[in-house]
Amino acid sequence: MIERLLEAFFRHAVLIVLPIIALPAVATAAVLSTPPQYEAQAGVWVERPTYLNYGQDDINRYLAPATVQRNQLTELMRTRSFVSAVMGSTSLGTLTNTPGNESIADEIFTRDIDIVQNGEHLLVVRARAEQRALALELVDALIAEFRSRAYNDRLYQAQLAINFYQTRVNEAESELSQARTGLAKYLKTNSAVASALQTGGVEAARLDPLFAEAQRRVDSGQRDADSARASLGAAQLEVSAGQQSQALWFRVVDAPGASASASRQIKRVLIYPLAALMGGILLAAGMLMFFSLSDHSVRTSADLAPDAVILGSMPHLRPKRVSRGAGSHVARRAVGYLAGSVLPLREQRTRS
Repeated sequence: MIERLLEAFFRHAVLIVLPIIALPAVATAAVLSTPPQYEAQAGVWVERPTYLNYGQDDINRYLAPATVQRNQLTELMRTRSFVSAVMGSTSLGTLTNTPGNESIADEIFTRDIDIVQNGEHLLVVRARAEQRALALELVDALIAEFRSRAYNDRLYQAQLAINFYQTRVNEAESELSQARTGLAKYLKTNSAVASALQTGGVEAARLDPLFAEAQRRVDSGQRDADSARASLGAAQLEVSAGQQSQALWFRVVDAPGASASASRQIKRVLIYPLAALMGGILLAAGMLMFFSLSDHSVRTSADLAPDAVILGSMPHLRPKRVSRGAGSHVARRAVGYLAGSVLPLREQRTRS
């Protein structure tokens, strides 16, 4: 097998070595052809929201606040509306308004913007651009849009919760009003129960099963109404606290700043050519195996099929002693030697 591989390598050496040289060269040229960029970054401190039991209703309570916010921001960056809103706040806003340029904005967010988590509460937002001002604009617009969207989403959820509790309060008060009206009608038509209620209290009046059922409905309606009002008040209080603490759970602790000079990314300069080199080696190895396995020529008797018939074999002769110092007259002397040997043989045949 090794002999086949070596023979295939030397037979197709150019094709096999070409990917190892060409792919890293192309990757290096592509990286070096990319213009240097400025890098801007900002640090954001995040906490859990403090209303509507936000951190206790799902599995996010087991994750760090920075992890939750980073996941949400990463998912938003994959949406067209978020990308368009951020780009519209920068000098690249014309790209989103021109048909066919949406892919450029998507490429910028995929290639030039990174969200890095540094601890449980700190997020680092990084953006790269050929202009220093543009890099700062991208960082500012990204943070502002995410903060606005996160606040609006939670405010919308809070409003839904308040509307739900308000509806529940209205229903409970309506049921309580109906129960009280029914109790009043029953007492109006049953004077004996009303007099017993005035003299002996509620316990004496409860001896009447119809009165007891009507009073039970009133008590149940009162408890439901009180519970609904308490839930509504708690939701309103939590929403108010969340609005006031908006600046605490999402605040910029490191103002956006950009590098003083443009530079190329070390990751692209080193990793991409190395990745291209590894890809070239794998491609060359695959080509070598392909050439070796696809070569079905017979070189030894072991390569023949068991039912093959061998008519003869030509041995491979190697001269033991070859004079290498004869100079440029080796061929002429060899021809002369052969001619001198043949001529006497011809004369003997003609004489006989």
